[in-house]
Amino acid sequence: RGLPFSATKKDICKFFEDYSPIEDSVSFTYRSDGRATGEGYVGFSNADDARNAMALHRNMMGSRYIELFISSKEEHGRSVARSSVH
Repeated sequence: RGLPFSATKKDICKFFEDYSPIEDSVSFTYRSDGRATGEGYVGFSNADDARNAMALHRNMMGSRYIELFISSKEEHGRSVARSSVH
């Protein structure tokens, strides 16, 4: 949460580059009017990388600080389904 509204999949992968993010797993959430919410999901190569990536909680991406939360595959799947509408 807190992503710059202009963030791209490549930006997310760069932010998490030390933790083996999976670029194809990156998804963003959008409001009903199509605008970005500043929230997104990213998968990692393994559970250890996902846990270790939490070290970046409240780090800055551009001028915004990013809040990180562990989410489930189901939450990620719902996000992907919603984002495919846009």
